[in-house]
Amino acid sequence: MTSPSGAPPRPGKPTRRDQLAAIAAGLFARDGYHNVSVQDIAAAAGLSGPALYRHFRGKQAVLAHILLAGLDDAGRVLDEYTEAGTGRELSAVYAGLAALVVARPEFGMLWRRERRHLAPEDAAEVRKRAIRIGAPLIRALQSRRPELESSDASLLTWGAFSVLGSISDHRVRLPRTAFEEVLTAIALNTLATDLTAASAPPLSPTTTPSLLDARREQLLAVSARLFRERGFHAVTMEHIGAAAGMAGPSIYTHFGGKIDLLQTAASRIQERLRQNVTAAQAAGLPASDTLDLLVISYVDTVLDYRDLVAAYFAEGHNLPERDRTELRRFQRAFAAYWAEVTGAAAPSPDLDPKEVRIRVHAAFAVVNDLAQTGQFTSRPALAAELRALMHAVLTER
Repeated sequence: MTSPSGAPPRPGKPTRRDQLAAIAAGLFARDGYHNVSVQDIAAAAGLSGPALYRHFRGKQAVLAHILLAGLDDAGRVLDEYTEAGTGRELSAVYAGLAALVVARPEFGMLWRRERRHLAPEDAAEVRKRAIRIGAPLIRALQSRRPELESSDASLLTWGAFSVLGSISDHRVRLPRTAFEEVLTAIALNTLATDLTAASAPPLSPTTTPSLLDARREQLLAVSARLFRERGFHAVTMEHIGAAAGMAGPSIYTHFGGKIDLLQTAASRIQERLRQNVTAAQAAGLPASDTLDLLVISYVDTVLDYRDLVAAYFAEGHNLPERDRTELRRFQRAFAAYWAEVTGAAAPSPDLDPKEVRIRVHAAFAVVNDLAQTGQFTSRPALAAELRALMHAVLTER
């Protein structure tokens, strides 16, 4: 098995629990929580399965330790800057957080994809500690930008967190110090976004299925929603049938099983993203205008198909190997085209290509995360705000 990343920077020498958690974090990020067993974690650590239980009561407890330890590390960074009310001090906080995620790159993926598998009491504690970190940073941003409403400062702060967490979505790497500086700069760009300047053209209309396809489309929509809420492995065909108002076995009239549903969701989003690129290329516009088209179409796709997009990005590791390979190939090509256009549209022609790719992945993460965050989904100008945020992330300042 691939050796996961080392233990995160913490005061003192890492404990054996910390070391085991670091190993598990790498495995969870690579293979998915449900695809990793206690025996897998123990074997990667050179232990027997039962030996792991001397440190953790089970796999859920390992996941809880990973997330809580990461939040505690972030809390310590925040505690060092308790007067984070000026631009300089706020920059220092985000530089500290950037250093944490560079040292622990899998944390963003585990936060986004796996925390739904926590035991209820652990999930409540994770939420409590996340609020402890987010709330003072939201207040600090309002102190720096007093024109912001609390809800706007919250949107920008969580967008900056998405920037930091985005490094778990790709393998583009810079030397440590340079990587931290780039992430900090992008996060600060996010915080500086002018949400009032964004225009708000209507969303692209969602295609309505024909009557012959209505039941199939309903099943696809229901399954994608359940996959997002519970995770692929926690959803059964009976769950899907009950949510769709039909017996579980009847689903097989329309789909071959759960994998077929996931494959269909992934191919649906992949085709929509491919169409977006094709339309942008066919327009034959200058790079800056092409980038505008890509941003508009990406935001519209994510908002039109929230559940399918969530299944596409969060559950792809559960696809058969051939489909996973194709998904990764397409995602690399898709991001590469965005990076090409972003680089061509940049005012600085000598911008590091790796930095451009990091910005592209960060822009995707901001939209994907905020579109799935309940406190933001009802914002009337969300589409325009997400477009403004994408441009802020993609633009060097």
